[in-house]
Amino acid sequence: MPGFVNIGPLHQVREGCGALVHCAGLDIALFKREGSFFAINNVCAHQHFSMLHKGRLEGFRVTCPMHGWTYDLRTGKATTGEGSVASYPVRIEGENLFIELPGDTV
Repeated sequence: MPGFVNIGPLHQVREGCGALVHCAGLDIALFKREGSFFAINNVCAHQHFSMLHKGRLEGFRVTCPMHGWTYDLRTGKATTGEGSVASYPVRIEGENLFIELPGDTV
C-alpha cells in the first residue's frame, strides 16, 4: 500500500532550483516551480547518472547535465529520447514536504 513519507522542510527547495534527498533507498530530485513542488527519481533514464537535481530548469522541464536528456517535472516523461523517470506525488503539511512512494518502497 502506498504511503506518504516526510522528506524534510519546505525551505530545502528554492524556487527554480533542484535539491537531492535520499528516501527509502531512492535518490529523489526535488524541484520548485511557480510555487509548486515536484519530485522525480534523480537517476537519468539515458545513462543512469544520478544528476537530475543539478539539471537546468526551463519551465516545467529539467535537463540532465550529463548528456542533455530532458524530463517533464510533472510526469517524469522524457521530452527528448524515449523513456521516463518515476515521479512522486508531493504533499505539504505545515512546513514539511511529503512524497508518496510505491508500497514496495515504504
